[in-house]
Amino acid sequence: MKAKVFVRLLCSVALAAAPPLAAAHVKQLGIPHVTQAHSEWCWAADAKAVLSYRGISSTQCGIDNWVNSIGYACQSAPFGWNDPANSPNWLAGTTGISGILWSLGRRNSRYYNVPLSYQATVSAIDRSAPVIILWTWPGGGGHFVVIDGYDDRQSALYFMNPWPGEGPGYGDYSWIRYGAGNMGTHLWAESLVVY
Repeated sequence: MKAKVFVRLLCSVALAAAPPLAAAHVKQLGIPHVTQAHSEWCWAADAKAVLSYRGISSTQCGIDNWVNSIGYACQSAPFGWNDPANSPNWLAGTTGISGILWSLGRRNSRYYNVPLSYQATVSAIDRSAPVIILWTWPGGGGHFVVIDGYDDRQSALYFMNPWPGEGPGYGDYSWIRYGAGNMGTHLWAESLVVY
């Protein structure tokens, strides 16, 4: 009987002294997929997705009305490519994505005019902070996507792409930084960490 108690005590001490199990290699925040409603509204879709992740209700057209100081973006009538309601936007600034998230959801963010390193991106995700990035095209223009997870086993990142027909995606860090695919060749140019 004393031997069994001693063995149990010895096992308990061994378990208590053992190093903790390795941290998970995969993490996703669960940013909801939002398809952009118009050709230039990737920024509005990303802002809506991040606000929704934080429990704040919004609409893309409401965000667009606020940013562009207009009142017709929610009407059902279509508007043209060059209409003010269909304008592009930026990550930083009062009416950029950082300003939208602060004004409509009181979310702090930090802007970087460079891509984040893989480790800095993982660190943000580990703090439940999604990272909105700007992909630029060699011929000009760009597109915003939200990085919302990682897989350390492959140095890969999960992202939400709001372009119609794209949706959730996954790619290794070097492809996210600079790669080619359905949407052409892209370069990760800017980053916004949203707290």
